[in-house]
Amino acid sequence: MAPLIDVVFLLLTFFVFAMLMMVRAQVLDINLPAIGGGEPAANVAAVAISLDASGGVFVDGEQVGRDGLIDAVRAKLAATPDARLYLAADTGGSSGDLLGVIDLLSRNGFGDFQLFGTPRERGPGSRDAAPPAGG
Repeated sequence: MAPLIDVVFLLLTFFVFAMLMMVRAQVLDINLPAIGGGEPAANVAAVAISLDASGGVFVDGEQVGRDGLIDAVRAKLAATPDARLYLAADTGGSSGDLLGVIDLLSRNGFGDFQLFGTPRERGPGSRDAAPPAGG
């Protein structure tokens, strides 16, 4: 009986490690801004563009820099045409770097992307509605 239990635990360990290796971290370890609105990301193929605090640009975790960004995005979208673009920027980074990347993407026909953020905790008095117009 003991060898059977050993085999079962060995298989369990193998499958746990296999599942951990299948999970692909597409966003670097960056501090995302807290946002109050928005929707959870859809479970579809994605190309993650990340900006770290020092202004480094990454596509799916690989550093490409600003000069290689468009080529890297085109290559990823050629491999997976139905993938969505997601943009994640570290809160410690410059807003100028973020706007520069957004401008670069838009000028090259990639204006349809979504921004990553962490959900802001909602208190009992918070509302999901937009503020009134003209106020």
